[in-house]
Amino acid sequence: MLYLGLKYVHVIAAIFLFGFGMGSYLYLIAASRTANPQVIAHVARMVVRYDAWITTPAGFIQIATGYWMTRLTGLPLTADWVLMSLILFFIVGSLWLPVLVLQKRLQRMAASAVVCGTRLADEYRAVYRQWFWMGVCGFLGMFVIVLMMVTKMTPGQWLQMML
Repeated sequence: MLYLGLKYVHVIAAIFLFGFGMGSYLYLIAASRTANPQVIAHVARMVVRYDAWITTPAGFIQIATGYWMTRLTGLPLTADWVLMSLILFFIVGSLWLPVLVLQKRLQRMAASAVVCGTRLADEYRAVYRQWFWMGVCGFLGMFVIVLMMVTKMTPGQWLQMML
């Protein structure tokens, strides 16, 4: 029963991690496309807040519940799909802090433009592009991790199976 409870929390945390992360990402993209500093400042402030309060803790819950489930089942952390998932999770996680920092910079630049009554600084586009592509890489990684969790196979094993 403990294992099923952990698995439930693990899946819910994955939904929050992926869902809130993707929602935040898409909202900030949509806000940035308006080029309206007031809209961007408001949306970016909420994105930073919810990523810090919901998405980040969900990542820690993922690690804790995943580790606990491997201990309960005796599954070694060196099992191909587990190890590959952990490596990819930490790679994606290493993008997370810079993404949060960039989101905060975008929010500050937009808020500054609102206060000064000006357009967004040219630097906004450069920071936005960096943030955007880090997000693309992060979400591609998350798609692969979820696929490994569901299939319990590595990408190499999927390719072998398909060929």
